[in-house]
Amino acid sequence: MRGALLIMKKEFLELSKDRKTLFFAFVLPFLLYPAIFGMMAKMSKRDEAQNRNKASRVFVADPSGSLGALLQNDPRRFELVPRPEGDLKQALRDQKLDLAVDVDPDAADALKKHQTFTLAVTVDESERTSNLALKRLREVLKDQEKAWVQGRLQTLGASPQLAEPVKVDVVNAADTALEVGKVMGRILPYLLMIMMYTGAMQHGIYATAGEKERQTLLSLMATRLPRTQIILGKLLYIFCMGVIAALLNLLSMGLSIPFISDGSTGSMQSMAAIANPMTLGLTFMIMVPLGLFFSNFILLMGIQAKNTIEAGSAVTPGIFLVIFLGMFTSAPGVDKMAFLSYVPVVNVCLALRKLFSQQFSWGEYLVAFAMTVGLAAVMTLVSTRVLNREKALFKA
Repeated sequence: MRGALLIMKKEFLELSKDRKTLFFAFVLPFLLYPAIFGMMAKMSKRDEAQNRNKASRVFVADPSGSLGALLQNDPRRFELVPRPEGDLKQALRDQKLDLAVDVDPDAADALKKHQTFTLAVTVDESERTSNLALKRLREVLKDQEKAWVQGRLQTLGASPQLAEPVKVDVVNAADTALEVGKVMGRILPYLLMIMMYTGAMQHGIYATAGEKERQTLLSLMATRLPRTQIILGKLLYIFCMGVIAALLNLLSMGLSIPFISDGSTGSMQSMAAIANPMTLGLTFMIMVPLGLFFSNFILLMGIQAKNTIEAGSAVTPGIFLVIFLGMFTSAPGVDKMAFLSYVPVVNVCLALRKLFSQQFSWGEYLVAFAMTVGLAAVMTLVSTRVLNREKALFKA
């Protein structure tokens, strides 16, 4: 094992000479995520404040005058505008107005007769301002409908409570920590896999196919170190770079959380509740064999390639597989499919998802851990045997 550690040390020493690579690998993540999340949060808050303080532009066709006056009396939320030229739907898509309301011409008579009238509302659901206008309209109508019903009941001499036979008092069984944990359980395994794979990929290509291009592989093979030790040393280096990349990116994202949270004590306590030592420890334990599996695949593809271009072409499709698996396991209802607990890699994502969602099962976790360890061991054995062959190492 000493030879493998020497090879790993040699790779790290080569890495330390490349300042640009060191910057992109270790410094950039701490600058990138806070900048991105901070900018996104600032833009979102600014947009929300602008929409909240701006009246929605609404065109109302109300021949009977049943609704137009109601909206006109609320200038803080509604600005009545004349009908734009052309089609109303196109006007909404062109953002000339936020909402179009067509009131039944017989609305006033329907109200007098205690009948129902119809509102035809045209909205562009792809625009936030249009959805906000619809929300405001619903709020106004809800209050007005209550007043209309109570007026009808009063006319009939009935109790106002007749319009509200049931009052629903909702108690949320999920605290903030559980809600945050379920969200993190969906996205965290996905992010971890992508960060670990991409972090190991570039360094793996450099340490394998790059070694051939630099024509230093023959010199390395001429040393007294057994070939198995050389292969294991490169494997450890690729694995370490993948783990370091994942940890640094996650740490940077963790430091960026105050930018996207409301900054309240409850939010920070929720994050602390799910990021406890046991949760983080179990997450790290199961990601170690998964990282070894990724590193073996990168090593196997990279060292058989003629050059870095061929190695990149062979390794890159793995990213799409990782992305697909991450998206699949984050879909709703996937955690209820029992057979997925026995599917390699997928069961790791599901185990982490349940871990953060406070639905942790030791049985499922141990199955996923054991299968991933076995998969990593088999992959290590296969890659070591394949790369011991002259044909694999010195592919023409």
